[in-house]
Amino acid sequence: MTRTICVLSVVLAAGFLGGCSGGDTASGRDAMVRGNLSPDLDTLYQRPIDQDNHHVLTIDENYRQLNEDWDRLWLLDRPSRLARERVPR
Repeated sequence: MTRTICVLSVVLAAGFLGGCSGGDTASGRDAMVRGNLSPDLDTLYQRPIDQDNHHVLTIDENYRQLNEDWDRLWLLDRPSRLARERVPR
């Protein structure tokens, strides 16, 4: 019984001492930051998710512009002006 208490107290003391001497010191944090100043950025100001959102928005906008251009090609963007009677708007 005494042996178990002694071993348990040594393990707890080692745990407390090891937990207090972790790498979360100011010099450790500074070294991590100096190693990679911009860890989340792929460009000068965009993260990977920002780039993906930009690409999706660009593709969507281009598709909508293509639909408008297609309507203009087939003259579907406005009513005909060749009718005798006036077309209400």
